[in-house]
Amino acid sequence: MVNAANEYLTPFLAGFPGFLCVRNKEHRIVFINENLKHWLNFHTNVDLLGMTYEEVMSTNVLSSCFITYVYHHNFATDVSEHSSANVIECKLKGNTLYFDVIEFETIINTDTFYYTVAKDITDLYSEKEQFQHISLIDDLSGLYNKRFFNNYYFTNNSSIILIDLDNFKHVNDEYGHVKGDELIQKFASLLRSTFRSEDSVIRYGGDEFVIITENNNSSAIKNRIKLINEKISNAFGDLSFVSFSYGTENYQGDIVKTMNIIDKKMYENKKAKL
Repeated sequence: MVNAANEYLTPFLAGFPGFLCVRNKEHRIVFINENLKHWLNFHTNVDLLGMTYEEVMSTNVLSSCFITYVYHHNFATDVSEHSSANVIECKLKGNTLYFDVIEFETIINTDTFYYTVAKDITDLYSEKEQFQHISLIDDLSGLYNKRFFNNYYFTNNSSIILIDLDNFKHVNDEYGHVKGDELIQKFASLLRSTFRSEDSVIRYGGDEFVIITENNNSSAIKNRIKLINEKISNAFGDLSFVSFSYGTENYQGDIVKTMNIIDKKMYENKKAKL
């Protein structure tokens, strides 16, 4: 069976640095390359040759390994029905691994074969996730940044709160920018401690902050705002004269429209203090 497989392996596939599995027209495994054999030996003593993928899964051959998610590649052109490309996320003995997997069908001497080639990209994928996370965090406050806001998936349950610190310019002018930075950090900490862990707290820019919650309960939001007011004097110490203005609105199906409504409400709240 292996000799027959070697006959239809190209030089590239024969020396493929990742994993390679070939199935025949009955979808039974006829070839596994050395890299995949070596990897499988760590997890099973069962010879997979002659088995289908369904038999491998149903007999629990790889009991410590299960797929948790499949990320489909986003191709600019149509993908042939005879091929597919995905990133497979799986759990293996408590660890999360990622494999870049390409499957394609080919006909050789009138016989149909199915090739699966895979490469472990766990380290690369983890670095990507780490850099993506860093790109969404504001350096000064440690909160999410505006890029996170711009990429947020809003729903009919989304409620948005916009908060603007009053007298912040006075702090920078009279006490210096170092003190202003400390104020931003203290207020960021206050917001994190006031809202739920599942709420998204964002430094929108300068002295403006946005909180997105998937709970459009207006009374709950008012209670959070009241709690911020109660905490703010203790949190700011010698800068306790700094207050905040806010506006809030449920997502209206268009973020620009929603933010315009919130912005007007915030400035009405600010004017009411004058």
